[in-house]
Amino acid sequence: MKVSVFISFVFFFSFNYAQDLQSTNIEINQFVDGTLLEPPSKSKTLAIIIAGSGPTNRDGNQGIGKNNSLKKLAYHLANQGVASFRYDKRILKLSRENALDQTKLRFDDFVKDAADVVNYFKLYHNEEYGFEKFILIGHSQGALVAQLASLKTAVNGLVLLCGSSKPFSEILVSQVEKQAPFLVQDLKVSLDSLQKVGYVNKINPLLNSVLYKDVQPFLKSWLVHDPSKIAEQIEEPTLVIGGTTDIQIPAEEARSLAEHLQNGKFVIIENMNHVLKTVKDLSLENQKSYTNPNLPLSEELKSEIAAFIKSVE
Repeated sequence: MKVSVFISFVFFFSFNYAQDLQSTNIEINQFVDGTLLEPPSKSKTLAIIIAGSGPTNRDGNQGIGKNNSLKKLAYHLANQGVASFRYDKRILKLSRENALDQTKLRFDDFVKDAADVVNYFKLYHNEEYGFEKFILIGHSQGALVAQLASLKTAVNGLVLLCGSSKPFSEILVSQVEKQAPFLVQDLKVSLDSLQKVGYVNKINPLLNSVLYKDVQPFLKSWLVHDPSKIAEQIEEPTLVIGGTTDIQIPAEEARSLAEHLQNGKFVIIENMNHVLKTVKDLSLENQKSYTNPNLPLSEELKSEIAAFIKSVE
C-alpha cells in the first residue's frame, strides 16, 4: 500500500472560522488510487465518489476538460463534516503505465474497483480509519457503477447523479438522434449486432469514434446492464438527482429511476447541468461550463446531498 499525506488548508471566512482539511493519497490496488479527504473532526461516514464515462479522473476532469466538479463535491462534503474518497478510473492508471489494452476492458471492472474501495476501508483497514457508514455517490456512468457495486458489498446509501434509467444503448441512440439523426438507423443496426453476436463488422465511418473495434468488447459488457432492473434489487436509501439543463441525460430520468427503487427519492434541480453546475443556457454557456473550474456547484445539489447523508447517519 502506498500512502502519501499532505495537508491542505482551506479557509472559510464566514464568522472568521477556518477549517483544516487532511488530504491523503491512497493506492487501493494495482488499478485504483485516489484521494481521501477528511474534515478536522473525525467523520464516521465515508462517501465514495465514482466518476462518469471516459478517462475521467478523481476530480471529474478529462484532458483539457477541467471543471473540478467531483473535487468541489468532495470539499463541500468535508466542509459538512463528511469524509470522502474519490479516485481516478483504472483506464487512467493503466494509460500512465502504458498497460492499457482496451480489448480486455469490461464494464464490470469498474464495478469491481468501486466495491474494492468500499472493502478497503470497511474490511481491510477499518481499525485504521474507523468509518462506520458508507455512501456511494455515482455520477453519470458512475451511477450505474454505484448501483452494481452496492449489490456486491453492503453500503448504507447511494446518491445517483445524472444517471440514466435506460440501458446505455437507448441513451446513445437518443443522443445521436438529437445531433445526427441520419446516423440513427446505422447505429441501431450496429448495436443490435453487438448485442447478438458480440461484434460489429461493418461500421458507418461516421460512427467509428463510438464503435471502433477495440472498444466493442467493453460496449457489449456495458449494454447488458439495465439500470431500472438493477434498481429493483437495491434496498438501501437512495437519492437520485437530475438537472434541467443536463444536455446528456434528461432530468426526467431521475424520476424514472427512482420509481424502480425500493427506498428511493428523486430531486430534479432547476438549471443544473451534467457537470453539476448552475447553467441556464442549453448551448454555448453549457458547453463552456465543462472546461470552467471556477463555476461553483449547484447550491441545491449541495444541500440535497448533505441532507441525505445526514438522514442516513
